[in-house]
Amino acid sequence: MVRYILIVLFTFIFSGCITTKVPSKAEYRINTNIVGIKSDAANCRDKSMKVAKAFSSSALMSNSMMYAIGDSKQYMYSQSLWALTPNTVITSKFLKLIRDTKLFKSVQISKSRSNNEYLLEINIEDFMQYFDEKSTSSYTNVSLSLTVIEIKSNKAIATKVFTSKVDIDTLNAEGGVNGLSKSLNNILRDTNTWLNGVCK
Repeated sequence: MVRYILIVLFTFIFSGCITTKVPSKAEYRINTNIVGIKSDAANCRDKSMKVAKAFSSSALMSNSMMYAIGDSKQYMYSQSLWALTPNTVITSKFLKLIRDTKLFKSVQISKSRSNNEYLLEINIEDFMQYFDEKSTSSYTNVSLSLTVIEIKSNKAIATKVFTSKVDIDTLNAEGGVNGLSKSLNNILRDTNTWLNGVCK
């Protein structure tokens, strides 16, 4: 009888272990709503531009979602991932923005074999959610360095650093994604204005 009870007990314990489900990781996307504003700037209308894939640290070329605490500590969210790597998303957002502006005759991806007059280089200097040491407040910071290069002469004709900091009310991964989306949205809006000036 005791042996029977032990067998039933072990069966129940092991079956419970087998059916335990590991919670799935949430995947997040960066959403922006900026549409390129057309202008009367005409100096680039007969030119084509290629958008290079954004330069970034290795952390921004992976799907891992990172955050920082204080000045020197950096961690990874264990149950949250990027659906697409940040450098891929940022590149695609700039590509769409510049196409929408109609400033250039054509706008190509970095892998295009077509000849282009201009190249846009994007350097991601910061793309992070930050917490204070006590994790009682949080903000996101996005900083991008943009350079327009004339391909024939290999000279930079315009360079600018754009930075946007956004305070966050929701102190978690979802709050960080929303903050980073707003920060990037702000930079895309300012880039639109800047490129219009470059093409005047």
